[in-house]
Amino acid sequence: MNATLTSERESLFKTLLWSVACCMPLLSVAASAQESAPWYGKSVPPGLGDVHKPIVNVKNATPPPATVPPGEEKFSTLRGSEIYRDVASIVGFSKQSRAAGDKVWGRVTGFPAAKATIDWSAQQLKLAGLSDVAVQEYTATIGTPMWWSKSWEVKLIANAAFGEASRDVVLETAVPTSGSNIDGGTLTAPLVYVGAVTDKLPDVDVRGKIAVQHLRPVNGAFSERTPTVQRAQALTKQGAVAILNVVEQTGNMHVRDFGNCGAPCFNLGSADGDFVEEVLARATKDGKPLTAQLKLQAERYAELKGHNAFGVIPGSSDENIIINAHADGWYDAAGDNADGLAVLIALARHFGQPAHKPRRTLIFVASGGHHSAGLNGPANFVRMNSTLTAKTVLVLNLEHIAQLRIRSGMWTVDGAEQPMNFGIDNSAPAILAAGKRSMERYGFNLNPTFGTSVSGDLGGYAPLGVARVQAIHSGPMYHTSGDTLETISVPGLERAARFYAHFIEEMMKLPRTELNPAKSAAAK
Repeated sequence: MNATLTSERESLFKTLLWSVACCMPLLSVAASAQESAPWYGKSVPPGLGDVHKPIVNVKNATPPPATVPPGEEKFSTLRGSEIYRDVASIVGFSKQSRAAGDKVWGRVTGFPAAKATIDWSAQQLKLAGLSDVAVQEYTATIGTPMWWSKSWEVKLIANAAFGEASRDVVLETAVPTSGSNIDGGTLTAPLVYVGAVTDKLPDVDVRGKIAVQHLRPVNGAFSERTPTVQRAQALTKQGAVAILNVVEQTGNMHVRDFGNCGAPCFNLGSADGDFVEEVLARATKDGKPLTAQLKLQAERYAELKGHNAFGVIPGSSDENIIINAHADGWYDAAGDNADGLAVLIALARHFGQPAHKPRRTLIFVASGGHHSAGLNGPANFVRMNSTLTAKTVLVLNLEHIAQLRIRSGMWTVDGAEQPMNFGIDNSAPAILAAGKRSMERYGFNLNPTFGTSVSGDLGGYAPLGVARVQAIHSGPMYHTSGDTLETISVPGLERAARFYAHFIEEMMKLPRTELNPAKSAAAK
């Protein structure tokens, strides 16, 4: 019995030795294959893909229907499905820009797609029955040339040390930030990782190198503007010849923010950025330089033309309320600001009906220049229409008002709209109370505490010296190529339109002294 067991053990031991001996060459081959795989075996990023498709999964996001009080069902121009068709039409002008080959596509003031959007807006105002509809052209402010990137490329240079089959990789999400310039158009230098934007500058030599820094925005990249730029400027002072900002959001998309880094500066999307950081870490560990070639052709335009479209619905008094929405936008710009412009058109159709004739005159403005230096549309509208705007008592701005709520981190999409800040610059109690009533009546997703901030287009209306009001959000898709049509909530559009229609009715009832109490008190 013991002899049998011993024999079996010896047989098993011989079998194991044979198996190991046989497998050793296979393991050696596998290790060798891994070493020779391109880019250390890291998957090359997928590129931009279809830029008109959402970068997040919106299929399961089903916001509840809009609340429609009894008797208001007949207000058909305020239905979300009707407004969504206009959002699609507006986004269509951006798609035409992309199809025309624009690397920076969108409805950018000074370029054809923006003018086409303004002309379309004027046509819709005419069809809504507004009077005095016009498109006004204006020239950029003298001394404020607009920086514009015509073409660019960020390419990682292959090295056999990273894997024999490595080939150069073009990072498709790379976007130059405002003010960037490369003398001669091309710059080639090794990369060096310098940590997160929130970190102190590391004790590494950045002289003659391209610094790679990482940022993880809590919301949109806009929230990191100041620290990102300040750190880039500090790296430039230490000798960095360029900066790559890896923006950790989701997928692979263009992220357009930041400017004046002090050196050529490019943003990278998440997938491109992950690839750069992973390869750079391995190359640094192996003592091998990872080099990138940057190309950029940029210009400054001093005499671009901007355009505003406007129309009037006469009221029974000589006082007026201005309703504004900017028509321009980066990329498809569905939430910045096709949704706001589409709701403005819906409100014009609503109040253009005889049954809704306003007490105060309503002036609808589709403004340009929100994204173009020196071409601010509202400021030029005020300058060019002093008689028309002389009796203005309030300005209302529609901006970023119906995008689905996209949560960063896990990048889930809620069945609700992005929460919005509601700003009333003069804190007039009567306006605040009306906003609360309208919000509760329609379920418009405003943050419960109203503030005084009215950033954005309302700055151009400041010279009028009257109350300025707006709801606005700046979520994760702000100024990115992920701001696509499918991220807009159809019920959210209706909530916004019905909220604003009711709010405007409330504003027409309030006396001027309650709209602008401080101004009225000073006049006594």
